[in-house]
Amino acid sequence: MTAPLSLTTRLKLARLAIVVPPERSGPEAADLAAHGADLLVLTRGERSVEEAAEGIQVARNRLFGLQTVVAADDSEVAEASGADVLFLKRPGWRPFGIRRPHEYALLGRSIDGAEDADKIDDDPFNFAFVGPAVVGGQASDAIAEMARQYPPTGLPAGPVWFAAGGISSQNVDSVVAAGARRAVVSTAIFHAEEPFREARAIADVLKAAWDEDPGAQDYAMASFR
Repeated sequence: MTAPLSLTTRLKLARLAIVVPPERSGPEAADLAAHGADLLVLTRGERSVEEAAEGIQVARNRLFGLQTVVAADDSEVAEASGADVLFLKRPGWRPFGIRRPHEYALLGRSIDGAEDADKIDDDPFNFAFVGPAVVGGQASDAIAEMARQYPPTGLPAGPVWFAAGGISSQNVDSVVAAGARRAVVSTAIFHAEEPFREARAIADVLKAAWDEDPGAQDYAMASFR
């Protein structure tokens, strides 16, 4: 039996994040883990706190024994479900700070580029989605600059970030070539005729990039410490 890893280690080793729309956030969302998803963000939408929290709890039960991280995009839902992560896309200023769902929970947010990287320095945010990742069908300058300043597998480890916005199986190669090693996807997967195949295609490109990255092995070992 594989020993469970800490949430921080699981996040550092994650490659593919998938933002799941409310209408697809049922138990079957957990099946994306079998097709390469390391982080699932189950969005609330217009659902009640209770309904959204139940969906997360069901998904986590189906993922039992796997290392997939499950996030909520709403503070109340995260607390009610005990989600691994609370993801607040644009949190803004909060006079009383941000309350974590539980002691070990991680916090994530979106940023526009390397100029905002100080917002994910573990106080309080642990990671970010960075984008737009794709402009005109190719990786954006923002992603290339983020990778230059904060190499995803560089040591000492910098902030954890995922390229976000416009990524699909058709252009993920350019995002990887720009230096990204993690990606977050939603539209390309859930608009695809075969969502699981699209997820797997993106996951395979990211895995190959990690396998070929000369710093990945040392980075992975450091992530366990």
